[in-house]
Amino acid sequence: MSRGVAPSTTNARKSRSIETVWSAASIFATRELGACDAMRKVPTSSCRCTTAGIEDAVSAVGILDEIRSVCPALQSVFLPEDVWPDFEAWHREPDGVAAHRSMLLLGLERGHLHRLTGPIHRYLILDGRLHPNARRQYLKDLRERWMLEPNPLERNRKSRLFAGRLAELQFAEWLEKQDWTITGLEAMREGHDIEAERVSGSVTAFEVKSIGTEDDDFQMILRSMAQGASGGPVSAYAGINYLLFRVYETAKQLAGFEGPRIAVAIIDDLTWWRFERQLSSGWVDWANPQFLDQDPAWETFLQTQERRYPHLRSELASAVGAIDAAWVIRRSYGYEYHLEYELSTANSRRRSVRS
Repeated sequence: MSRGVAPSTTNARKSRSIETVWSAASIFATRELGACDAMRKVPTSSCRCTTAGIEDAVSAVGILDEIRSVCPALQSVFLPEDVWPDFEAWHREPDGVAAHRSMLLLGLERGHLHRLTGPIHRYLILDGRLHPNARRQYLKDLRERWMLEPNPLERNRKSRLFAGRLAELQFAEWLEKQDWTITGLEAMREGHDIEAERVSGSVTAFEVKSIGTEDDDFQMILRSMAQGASGGPVSAYAGINYLLFRVYETAKQLAGFEGPRIAVAIIDDLTWWRFERQLSSGWVDWANPQFLDQDPAWETFLQTQERRYPHLRSELASAVGAIDAAWVIRRSYGYEYHLEYELSTANSRRRSVRS
């Protein structure tokens, strides 16, 4: 396949149905889990973190500490006592190479801290304390300490992991705003990332993958910060191939679930440009997907992944075709979620024909 020529064999449907809930303008409380009301909708927390905002970034660390003293989401999950001293010290003398800054601090400074703490209050806090069913590894992943990594590139990778774990809970909260009822979370039990149902509907399993700034793009940003405008060659196919791989990976995780299965890819605004044209132009037929234009770098990536998935290439289409849909969600800088595409798989088309 020659570069610059895009196949147009997909019926991916661009969805705008939910943008009445989220603005398109921006760049359980129960002791047991498993019953349908286990993640029932709860009132918005009255914690100070829900209305916090500042005008002076210089005082942000001190103000965050004050909020932390009364906010169980910050104190018990994001920034407990064993994390806070190093977090505070690092932000007193931050790294000047990559201009990294805590997501919580940026949320406080930009007025959207509640979009980070809100899902924690909703799902992991019970009666002002850490929920007893919250899983230890999940809580460890939600400690915001990624900036303590000395190497900027490794720091960026760890920030993606932190943002990805948080995305699962943010997406669960978003689902509830679309009239889904959460019945299960990986944060509270072993299983799929999220299980949810709608009125008179069966339980649907969701697996969530978060896609942030990749290494090459981040290194380009670093060069631009150090030397001025910087660029480099970019494969038009790398982004869509990677998205397809993540959907395949999700489909494998969902394979054992008896019920509707949806793969969810959450893509940050900063990296959205790598996917927009390819998705809007239908470069992949999601009912019979195949990787495109396998250049040497992509071939190396596939060979690495085949150590985990030996039949990756041969079962790609069948694995993806077994799920009911793939949702592509764009996450804004302010952590607003927009459903941009619902990609129809072979299974969803079979169901459409039967109905």
